[in-house]
Amino acid sequence: MFNENEVSYLVKYFEEKDMLREEILKLSREITKDCALSIRKIHKREEVSLEEIFEKLKQLNELVKKHVDFEKYANTPQQEFVEAKALYDIIFNNKIPTYKEFEFIKEENYVLGLCDVIGELRRALLDAIKDDNKELAEKYFNYMEEIYDFIMKFDHYHVIENLRRKQDISRSILEKTHGDLVNYIENLKLREELRKWKEE
Repeated sequence: MFNENEVSYLVKYFEEKDMLREEILKLSREITKDCALSIRKIHKREEVSLEEIFEKLKQLNELVKKHVDFEKYANTPQQEFVEAKALYDIIFNNKIPTYKEFEFIKEENYVLGLCDVIGELRRALLDAIKDDNKELAEKYFNYMEEIYDFIMKFDHYHVIENLRRKQDISRSILEKTHGDLVNYIENLKLREELRKWKEE
């Protein structure tokens, strides 16, 4: 026969664990949403408050420490924050943030977050092309190449989940963007030649 005290303990344990899980998931979704909104604002050159998101990440980090089963729920928010912070630093500060700048963020999430920045930089580059800003477009492409070279230094696919897939996506984006940039520069040259021809 089961001991009633043990039954009561187990019921309470799982109830508290379930409540903790719900709290973690709610905060995780909130951080992910905040990061997505911040990225949109960064592209529009609007002010964002990454410090507030970072404070939420700290809260999440403390919550997941309470149960080892829930540590996985911090991965996506951490990667999203790395992506947003890196995009912000590249666009506004002309630098790529180092791993040490992120304090408690896992090494894997730093690398995976940087993988995702390449797609956002393509978007920024296309906006620069649309604005006819060759210098800015080339700058963003150089950052894309720098990040790609960095993430390709890692081939630890058994310990960094989704790394190979993100590397493949990054390579595809980089190749496509290179083609877009080359076409744009060729178009610029053609326009310049036409302008000179008209002036003669």
